[in-house]
Amino acid sequence: MIHPRHFLLAIACFVLASIGFAQIACAATANRASAIASFCASDGDKAAALAQIVALGVSADVPERAWSRRMIDAIRDGALVCTADGHALIQASPPLDASSLRPLGSSDTAASGASPYVPSIVMMRRLAVASAEIDMFAPQSETRAAAARQVDKFFALLDPAIVSRAIRHESDPQIAAALTVAMAKRGLTSEVKADRLAAVKAVAEVPSETAHTTLADFAAQESVKRDPELRQAVEHAIRGIDTSLAFGKAFSILFSGLSYAGVLLLTALGLSIVFGLMGVINLAHGEFIMIGAYSTYLVERFMQAQLPAFFDAYIFVAIPVAFVICAACGMLLEFLVIRFLYRRPLETLLATWAVSIALIKLVQLLFGSQNVEFVTPGFLNGGMQVSPGFFVTYNRVFAIALALLIFLATFSIVRFTKLGLLMRATTQLRDMARCLGVAAERVDRIAFGFGAGLAGLAGVVLTQIASVNPSMGTGFVVDSFMVVVLGGAGSLAGTVVSSLALGEINQFIEPFYGAVAAKVAVLLLIVLIIQKRPQGLFALKTRT
Repeated sequence: MIHPRHFLLAIACFVLASIGFAQIACAATANRASAIASFCASDGDKAAALAQIVALGVSADVPERAWSRRMIDAIRDGALVCTADGHALIQASPPLDASSLRPLGSSDTAASGASPYVPSIVMMRRLAVASAEIDMFAPQSETRAAAARQVDKFFALLDPAIVSRAIRHESDPQIAAALTVAMAKRGLTSEVKADRLAAVKAVAEVPSETAHTTLADFAAQESVKRDPELRQAVEHAIRGIDTSLAFGKAFSILFSGLSYAGVLLLTALGLSIVFGLMGVINLAHGEFIMIGAYSTYLVERFMQAQLPAFFDAYIFVAIPVAFVICAACGMLLEFLVIRFLYRRPLETLLATWAVSIALIKLVQLLFGSQNVEFVTPGFLNGGMQVSPGFFVTYNRVFAIALALLIFLATFSIVRFTKLGLLMRATTQLRDMARCLGVAAERVDRIAFGFGAGLAGLAGVVLTQIASVNPSMGTGFVVDSFMVVVLGGAGSLAGTVVSSLALGEINQFIEPFYGAVAAKVAVLLLIVLIIQKRPQGLFALKTRT
């Protein structure tokens, strides 16, 4: 049984809480009414009134944020009607009271015959900035990034207090840098020298191409040229930005070369085993890459339809699926075609070329000739700004990591398993291996299937960083053969070193002279090396 004293205490608390909530609600309504009255006043400062609305929109109060957003949209769309008695309504079905957003009855809309407010071009810009300032506190990073771009576009109209607060609370360094540059642009237009010096220093602290352009334009002003202190500060800031961007560009080239080397390693690893073990020039190797990519596509579509809760894991499911499918196709090709053409390189080359064309046409019939679209798993979206000018994408990091793991697994199989021992024995001295009871034909088939399966894994990775279509494998065949020939046929260590060398050289030359010049330079380098070392950099030692 509840004691009467406790019951009275509960009633008292409820009454006090109700009074508190009522006071808060009244205060909120008063703030809204004040902002609306200032905006609707014929001689009022509409910019100041809009600032009041934005101040409510960036508060922690969710209803106030929603009201502020609704008001800005209404003003922008020409739906705000200011009545003669200082009130306002929003044209809708039914009309809404501007302060409370409550629907109005027919008796309350007598003043609705008044003309709605039509914003000018300047006011439209102010409304765009006001909307962006509210979006700077949104939970979605995409929304905040778009808001930062909008604020940077109309930097002269931003509210320094609101933008400074957004910078302090921003967790994304790129968005924070964009807002900082926007603030600095506004400071550079100041008539106060101290403010301009502070703005120059602020821009220098977030080096980027945009910051460099901003300071370069600022340095071209006559007022800056005539002021030695200001000119020296700008020149020092530009030098610092150039140094930071140079380091970032160098790191970016190294990372791009490393990611390209990872792709080369994946595409050439299987070819190194096939070419080194059996001496087969397999021009259909690129099509196994393509089959691996389309296997990934089928896995993606299946999991999207049947297992949507685990959709982001489709890339990991596709790895064994693509390997098994491509390995089976490779063993089938070896059994039906390749085994009849050993030690006949010209016939093998022509036969695998025909198989390549047949596989491309088959995939075109099944999936069409256009590129297929992939949905990138959530954990591979985006990237990380490591330093100015150096942005690391997660899909490239995934490609590099998977290439290393696949290489380590392949190296372990070749060096420490019975299958690897049989493969090496058959490679180094086929006739002696047969005399010792090794079924060389079966080893050839398994090795060919293993190499095809590795090509399929390359296809899995390429779905995240390249276009997937029936002809995608053709472009990787030449690069794969260059890697194998340079590193040494059958040498896994040579494949790694040559992939890394060719990847870094290609990405170092391409930004300065173009992709064609990079390919020509790589080809000339390979020709020169082969002239000195015909067996490649890491030729396998065999007995005769």
